[in-house]
Amino acid sequence: MSDIPPAKPVRFETERYIVRSIVPDDASENWTRWSSDPEAARWLNMPAREVSQADLLQYIATFDDRSRFLIGVFEKGSGRLIGFHAIYIDWARRAYLINALIGESDVRHKGARSETRLPIHEYFLETMDLDHSVCTVVEGHPSLALMASWGWVIDGRSERPSASGGAPVGILHMRLTKDSWRRARAKGQT
Repeated sequence: MSDIPPAKPVRFETERYIVRSIVPDDASENWTRWSSDPEAARWLNMPAREVSQADLLQYIATFDDRSRFLIGVFEKGSGRLIGFHAIYIDWARRAYLINALIGESDVRHKGARSETRLPIHEYFLETMDLDHSVCTVVEGHPSLALMASWGWVIDGRSERPSASGGAPVGILHMRLTKDSWRRARAKGQT
């Protein structure tokens, strides 16, 4: 598709974070442990397991800052990578799939994802001029009410086998349109 813009790394700042495209030097030892954290694994519906630095480098290499973005969330003071947003653009549909993980347990539930999602959506909906975002969320996730206030709607539901071997896990398929995003932003709900 010829209207896909050239690769361009992402970088912006929020009050507490630097948000930028991840590079191979960001593959930290701490990051290798995030997927072994039971809480993170539960909300990702994946088996808890540690990954190697080589696994991370291979993962980072799959992102091109054109249709696939791996955007890190770094603390301003320390420069520590605390999480990331993986974003996959479907240019034909003018949509992007977003996945987010705050991997460092000491900063989870303290607003990092909320603080960084505003410029992320601003960038992809407004600067990149995409029409909507989609994501999947494990049913019962604590952020669902907040997501609804931002304009996310549930498009459907499916079930997947539980990574922990229990009952199937409900997966909500969600969508945020540019218009819903703009309405929530105008009301100060973002």
